[in-house]
Amino acid sequence: MQVAAPEKPSEAWSYDDPDYWDEAKLETELRRVGDVCHQCRRCLPLCPSFPKLFELVDATDEEIAGVSLEGFEAVNDLCFHCVACYNHCPYHPPHDWDIDFPKLMRRHQLVRARRDGIPLRRKLTTRTDLLGKLGRAAPPLMNLANQNRLSRVMMEKTVGIHRDWLQPTYHGETVEEWWRKRPSPEARSAPAPQTGPDRASGTRKAVLFPSCSVNYNDPATGRAAVEVLEHNGVELAFSYELCCGMPFTDTGDLDSARRNAQRNVEAFLPHVENGAEVVVPGPSCSMLMKHEYPKLLGTPESQKVAAAVRDLMEYLFILGRAKELDREFPEPLGRVAYHAPCHLRAQNVGFPTRALLKLAGAEVEVIDACSGVDGTWGMQARFFDESQQVADKLVSRIEASERDAIATDCPLAALRIEQRIGRKPVHPVQLLHRAYGLGD
Repeated sequence: MQVAAPEKPSEAWSYDDPDYWDEAKLETELRRVGDVCHQCRRCLPLCPSFPKLFELVDATDEEIAGVSLEGFEAVNDLCFHCVACYNHCPYHPPHDWDIDFPKLMRRHQLVRARRDGIPLRRKLTTRTDLLGKLGRAAPPLMNLANQNRLSRVMMEKTVGIHRDWLQPTYHGETVEEWWRKRPSPEARSAPAPQTGPDRASGTRKAVLFPSCSVNYNDPATGRAAVEVLEHNGVELAFSYELCCGMPFTDTGDLDSARRNAQRNVEAFLPHVENGAEVVVPGPSCSMLMKHEYPKLLGTPESQKVAAAVRDLMEYLFILGRAKELDREFPEPLGRVAYHAPCHLRAQNVGFPTRALLKLAGAEVEVIDACSGVDGTWGMQARFFDESQQVADKLVSRIEASERDAIATDCPLAALRIEQRIGRKPVHPVQLLHRAYGLGD
């Protein structure tokens, strides 16, 4: 088929380029990419965006030329930025056709946000640090409100979060507070890094960024991450300035995403320049920090920090490959149903969690299906049914699995799984923590 070349390669676009915001140029690219997708249709089963696009194309004799701009906006509404279509597409860069559907959907979203503004109800759902601080101040009240049916109906009507979406739990002590209260390494009599046939000598440095989800809603994962890293001889620091900024990308709030990125880069940079890597126990956050911080800020500092970011399980896998990981696991894990999140697979680091859990003696069934949440998209009442349909494959495979534990690196996928099957998954680092005999 004949395909026009893009005006610019997808990697050449910058948020500061006036052409990026030009609606006529955006429409041209929407139609160019839409035509390729229509001819191919390989991504049809991935998410609701593609069926909608093809439905619109098939409804007119003019094919892609007959799709209205309102139609393209309906497609954009249904894209929840799982990024699964990028690797699935045979024409993604490097290719002459240069099809980067996720990046195009993000551009369309940003242009719409600049043109139309961001509704207040959507802004409220992205203020994770504010919500976390409120929840930490009075966790029983926040948790009660999140579980009360009447308040959930009111929440749906005011901020648009579906009444059946399972809200996260808030705790009185964040990971950040727990870290500050810990005794010094000297007072704890921290052991020196172990050496032996599977352990190389020397100490790695890392700074743990817990993410807003772990800091406020899942402190057990944060504590387990600290103790597993220190158990393996990592010289660990801790840094939490602000949320990584991912929630702002859900609404097209570029200014807020840049602000958070800048603050975090400034906080991480001294650690990175001192030889540390930035370890993140959440794949959406690690993906954003690796791939988007340099684009958001365009500075050498942001590039240096981004190059040092590792997802937590990726980092532990790197330790294992370098023979710097303790391979003695006295506590058995049994059978684990492991959900591999879209945003971890999009980082092209393989399946580090599967390898680590197997190393710890677990029998692992990998479930590489989407949870249909991604930020706040799957929580919204207007998309809740579509998000449930996306998650059906994931839920059915977990229910069919014979498992002693359910694990996922993604906190939002964990909420979706718990909402659907009534059993709370854990972050894989908690399973390693248990396997090492460090406690539950």
